[in-house]
Amino acid sequence: MSIHETLEYKDIDGNVYSGELYTPSSKYSGTRPGVLIFPAFRGVTQLEMERAKEIAEECGYVALVADVYGKGIRFTDIPTAVTVIRPLTSDRNGKFKSRLECSLNALKAVPSVDKTKLAAFGFCFGGLCSLDVARHRFDGIRAVISFHGTLSPIEGNSLDFLDGISIQVHHGDLDEHVTKASVDAFHEEMRARNADFVFVSHGKAMHSFTDPNSANIAPSGVGYNEKADKRSWKSALDLFEKVFV
Repeated sequence: MSIHETLEYKDIDGNVYSGELYTPSSKYSGTRPGVLIFPAFRGVTQLEMERAKEIAEECGYVALVADVYGKGIRFTDIPTAVTVIRPLTSDRNGKFKSRLECSLNALKAVPSVDKTKLAAFGFCFGGLCSLDVARHRFDGIRAVISFHGTLSPIEGNSLDFLDGISIQVHHGDLDEHVTKASVDAFHEEMRARNADFVFVSHGKAMHSFTDPNSANIAPSGVGYNEKADKRSWKSALDLFEKVFV
């Protein structure tokens, strides 16, 4: 069993966010590792909440599904979401960074969380969020994972080494939304940063391969792939187990 509650938190400007927090049952004593989950473009959905619940119940970690848009802001279509996402991703060292950090701070503030054992993962837009958590080298982060996420580096940032952070990227080999040029640039960035990274290209998998409802989200170029979904999730859980020792 796990305990689920909606967690409201604020950034430095006083903006209010609403995440979903899952904490493990009382059979786990002491502080526990914390995992931050960044949703895809729609914001917090049942998909991310199910992952958080599993992490809490099966692994004994504290899991927070983060909100980077703001309380009550959720989307059902891509064009509307883009009107919010673009201003954020054009300011990755400013407003976007602040929203990532305040979500991480909200997780750290949970009394049962071990602030030295933290990780983040996300889907699509959430994958970019997770990778930027590593790029900013936030305290306590041991691993980040991207599922069919945007890979673009932060323009103009120095390529500081990412020592002490394990990075795992799961990419669909048929992903039309993340170009080969983006994949190549990501590899170059990780090499330049001396990063401990694993990049997995899942055969026959398209964008959004982890979401069974992906076909209802976009008209083309996306699709669920059960093998890629299960394989990538197992790899993620294996990584958490290794870095949280």
